[in-house]
Amino acid sequence: MSKIVTATELQENARDVIDWTRTHGEPVIVETSGEPLAAILAYDEYQAYLKYKQARTARFARLREAVDRNAATNELTEAEAIALVETARQER
Repeated sequence: MSKIVTATELQENARDVIDWTRTHGEPVIVETSGEPLAAILAYDEYQAYLKYKQARTARFARLREAVDRNAATNELTEAEAIALVETARQER
């Protein structure tokens, strides 16, 4: 479960907060006035997020290409186009 700290607590205990994230493998949510402001997470989690984001962008690019091909040549049926959209949604 994520730990929650205030921005003031983070300023006063930055090293401890970073160490907690690293040792527990969980993110720390930083709040100001009870509102989430930022998240501190382990670097490997950040890298995994970037990899996911890149893969998602690539999947949607492939979907856009398929839609463009279909619009240009009308090779896909409506059902095939819908199936591609559903596949992309499930891969999120």
